[in-house]
Amino acid sequence: MKKRLSLLILWTLSLIYVGALTGYVYSQESAATKPQAMSATVCEIVKNGAAFDDKHVSVRAFVIGGIPHGIVLFDDDCSGGLTMDAAESVREHDDYVAFMRAVVEQGGKFTQKSETKIVADFFGLLKYHPKEQQKWVLNVERISGLEVKRNVSKSENH
Repeated sequence: MKKRLSLLILWTLSLIYVGALTGYVYSQESAATKPQAMSATVCEIVKNGAAFDDKHVSVRAFVIGGIPHGIVLFDDDCSGGLTMDAAESVREHDDYVAFMRAVVEQGGKFTQKSETKIVADFFGLLKYHPKEQQKWVLNVERISGLEVKRNVSKSENH
């Protein structure tokens, strides 16, 4: 009986060890096969949304809108923008929390004429809905390069 118990314990431990190794290899593979983002501008996406539909994209944009009406990612070089959305699980990430904290600290709402601008790199899956009001929705997975800066209009630059 002791011998069977010892073999059972040994067998169980070996399964746990193999499972741990398999999980390690799987997580390494998952990290290596994360989707690559197509780098694009908001203007490129707005002009040709179908080409980016269901693809991971990375855009540098500034924020229009805010709390509670929603956030739109915008570019000075064109009209139109990308509606930003994020899954509940993403909303718990440090980068998303820092982004939302910056939005709140700057007053919670932005226009093209606001005193400050929030600019960042947004990475996520783009969904194109040509017949809906919100044609381009970026389901954000990561936010990086967050900056809060003075809003300088184009006319001031010339």
